[in-house]
Amino acid sequence: MDSIDTKKLDVNFKYEIAEQEGGEGILNCFACGSCTTRCPEMDVDDHWNARTIIRKALLGLREEVLSSEFLWVCSSHYRCLDKCPQEVNVKGLMNQIRNERLKDEKEEDECGDEIKKGMDPSFKYELAEGESGKEIYNCFSCGTCTAGCPERDLDSLYSPRKVIKTSLLGMKDKVYANKFVEICSTHFRCFEQCPQGVEIPKLMFAIREIAIDEGYFKEGHDVCE
Repeated sequence: MDSIDTKKLDVNFKYEIAEQEGGEGILNCFACGSCTTRCPEMDVDDHWNARTIIRKALLGLREEVLSSEFLWVCSSHYRCLDKCPQEVNVKGLMNQIRNERLKDEKEEDECGDEIKKGMDPSFKYELAEGESGKEIYNCFSCGTCTAGCPERDLDSLYSPRKVIKTSLLGMKDKVYANKFVEICSTHFRCFEQCPQGVEIPKLMFAIREIAIDEGYFKEGHDVCE
């Protein structure tokens, strides 16, 4: 186990989270692990661990928490809330921790206005304008598409849910760089299983078209960078 440098701890971090709606439950957590045992994200990557994130936040390990990929892949299934003896809303916590991260990623645009660095809030609207991408708002991140996706036999990290989630968040660069956008096939298993009827292959096509229009996929460009 790595040692903790107490000089780098942010003792107020947990209170910042607790002050936000949905984040107040962090002070109730006693790290029993019930949330983690019910989390479907752990089937994809065992490093995506809600208990670890909450524990680090309570300790004040701000940088480690804000750099965790789990903040972006945590879905809205609420199995963790059903199981938690302290009724900690893990999803709400992840939302608030993510908001804290976004506060740290702001910069000024050419007009001097403060904007979120690396994010394009209009990206989801751009996708929804086209016929292929209009159903993006119907997705509530249940993960059914990812669970039934045959591309995951190639790589367990290929996740249509992650692409949709990052698209809704406006993380355009991460969406374009996700290899799944290119390799998504047209088997439509995801469409048949999706409770919201979201046509994932069409959505991936819409993303590819926008990326091409913007010149993102240039010759020699490595989309995995």
